[in-house]
Amino acid sequence: MKVPVRHDEVHVLIKSMNLLVCLAEAPLSVVDLAEKTGVTKPTVYRILNTLESGGFVVRDSKHRKYVLGPALIGLGRATRNSGELITHVRPSLRELREKYNETVNLGVLSHGKVIYLDTLESAQKIRVTVPMTIKNNAHTTALGRAILAAMPEESALKIIDEVYADLDTPNTFQSQKKFISTIRSSRAMGYAIDNGDDALGHRCIAAPLLNSSGTPIAAISLSAPASRLSPDKFEEIGKDLISVCSALKKKIPSLF
Repeated sequence: MKVPVRHDEVHVLIKSMNLLVCLAEAPLSVVDLAEKTGVTKPTVYRILNTLESGGFVVRDSKHRKYVLGPALIGLGRATRNSGELITHVRPSLRELREKYNETVNLGVLSHGKVIYLDTLESAQKIRVTVPMTIKNNAHTTALGRAILAAMPEESALKIIDEVYADLDTPNTFQSQKKFISTIRSSRAMGYAIDNGDDALGHRCIAAPLLNSSGTPIAAISLSAPASRLSPDKFEEIGKDLISVCSALKKKIPSLF
C-alpha cells in the first residue's frame, strides 16, 4: 500500500533543504537561519533537532551555532567515490558498446534499488533506454541479481527479504523461494540474466564488479531488445563481462 505524501511534509522537506544550503556556507544560529530563510524560529529549531538526531547537523554548544554533520560528509564522500568509479569504468563501457553495439550500464545496489550511475546507449534506432529508478528492482534486473549473487549469502538473503516485503503486490513474476534459486544459479555462472523480467521485450546480462577485498561494489550490464539478444549469446556475453570486471578489479582504487 502506497502512502500519499502530504503537502505539509513536502514543505518541511523544502525548508530542511534550505537550512542545509545555508549551513553549507557558514555556521549559523537558529536566529540567523530564521532570518536567512524566512522560516519561523520554532520551526527552524524543530527541523534542526531532527537533522541533528540523524547526524546531518551538529550544534556547537559554545557558540550556539550549527554546522553540517558527519552524515552529510559521508554522503559527500560517497558521491565523490561514485564519480571516481565512473571515471575508471567508462572506458570499458565504451569498448563493450563498440563491440556489441548495444546499451551498456554501470549500476549499484541501494536499499533494494539498482541506481544507474552510467549508461551508454546503443546507436541503433531500436535500443534499450534506461529510466530513472522509482521502484524496488533488485530482483528483476540483471544488475541487481549480479550484485546479490556476489554477496555473502546471508547478506543477500536479508536484502531479498526486504525487497519482497516491500513489493506492492504478491503476484510478482517469481516467488521469493524461486528467486533465491535464481541467485544461486547466477553465483555459479558468475553472471546474471534478466530475460524480460524487468521490461518486456528486453534482455540483459550483467556481471559483478568487485573491489580488492572481493566485495561487490557495482555491476556492469549489456541490455538489448530480445530480438537481437538471443539466449544462445548469453554465455559468450556473460563471460566477456566477467573478464572486463576482473580486469577492472585490478585498477579500482582501494577506497572502494
